[in-house]
Amino acid sequence: MRLGVGLVVGSLAVLLLAASIGLSGLLVPDDHTCRRVAEPTASAHDDHLGGQHHHGRDHERGVMVTSTCNTVELAAPSDSRYVPDIAGASAADRAQARKLLVGVNEFCDTHSASALAEQWRPGLANPSNPTHFFNPSPSSRGLDPENPRAALIYNGALGGVMFTGRSLPSVGNIPRLHSHGSAQSMDMLHVYCTGGLREAFTPNRVLGVKADVMALRQMLRPEVQTLDAERLHTVLAFVRQHAAGLNPPAVFQRPIDGPNPERQAKRMEIRTSLMALDEPKLRAVHALIRS
Repeated sequence: MRLGVGLVVGSLAVLLLAASIGLSGLLVPDDHTCRRVAEPTASAHDDHLGGQHHHGRDHERGVMVTSTCNTVELAAPSDSRYVPDIAGASAADRAQARKLLVGVNEFCDTHSASALAEQWRPGLANPSNPTHFFNPSPSSRGLDPENPRAALIYNGALGGVMFTGRSLPSVGNIPRLHSHGSAQSMDMLHVYCTGGLREAFTPNRVLGVKADVMALRQMLRPEVQTLDAERLHTVLAFVRQHAAGLNPPAVFQRPIDGPNPERQAKRMEIRTSLMALDEPKLRAVHALIRS
């Protein structure tokens, strides 16, 4: 009788242990499981620092995998080279990313940059021209598009939001989180206000939401040199009108050698003003040049 009771108790102990192991595996997946869920790609940085809340590491690629299987890049968004492969992602990943992006775009459509800049606290990283304005709400950490941790404001326009958490809930394989690499760092996720998943979840705006703008500027710069006097006057008047108040870079003043120094100065002003124009205005400049 005692032997039978012992067998029953032992069996229950084994079952409870197995159940606890299974449950812990669901709550904190091991590195192998996370890599099947979030396979990291090449990173611009090879920073080996990271917070203790991160579960998996990939020192060679400068990324880590959190306990919720999110891939975290140890690089600022401006240094990131990650571009999501939307076509190669699963339907479930695309649906999850699209749902998050819809919420972010709703936030951008219902809030103004000026009001947020007045009511939210500017970040300290760039005091003269802050891009991050932090939500005063103490409940803003997490993945709620209606209550993000920060608004991202570029050149006076609301360009996206930032989520933070330790760790953020699983976001699937398309978004790439980032961290600044200290033990106190939060996981952070930038999502930009745009319709396409690729642009919205590419951390570096130059490679994502600004890629078309950068290409247009590079295409237009040499074409400015071909303008005759009449078109030069027309294009210069256009860029002066639309770049006013947008803080274009200052024109570098230096003596201009060669023929027509006044015309060359106008071309230089046009090229400089291109840096302040958005995509529709740049396309308008292109149409004026080609007309």
